[in-house]
Amino acid sequence: MSRTPQWEKKLGGHAGELYAAAELSKRGILNALLPENFSDDDIIFSKKDGKKVGYIQVKSYHPDRGQSWKFSAKNEEWVNASKNSFVVLVRLGSPKINESPSFWITTKREVGRHCIKDPAHGTKNKDRRIQFSQRNPRIAVHEKWENNWKIIEQYLK
Repeated sequence: MSRTPQWEKKLGGHAGELYAAAELSKRGILNALLPENFSDDDIIFSKKDGKKVGYIQVKSYHPDRGQSWKFSAKNEEWVNASKNSFVVLVRLGSPKINESPSFWITTKREVGRHCIKDPAHGTKNKDRRIQFSQRNPRIAVHEKWENNWKIIEQYLK
């Protein structure tokens, strides 16, 4: 398999952010994309009155090129993230079969705990993975995260 060009990876990441923002909008949640390279967050969201604000890091992968979301050892620090910090994992749909995207939503704290469970924890390997495939349950995406948009809705209440 040939390497995916960086510009194509960027397009996939941007598509994931747009899909996540669209899902928030569909649910009546005010949101905006943050500037590129905004530290650890891609989307800001809030109630219209601005009294509660939250942040979302979006991670995407293309199913025709892989089966996991890539994190790093640095993401283990998310175990101490604020309560208004979330992660939306986007499995971009395959254009080969006209597939729609899929979403898994949780807190940054939960992803941080998940990264610590990765077999690379405590090694020199900086990569951490969360897989769509259930082959390795230690690093597989949790079913309770699937379409868990309620976690964001509940935070805003």
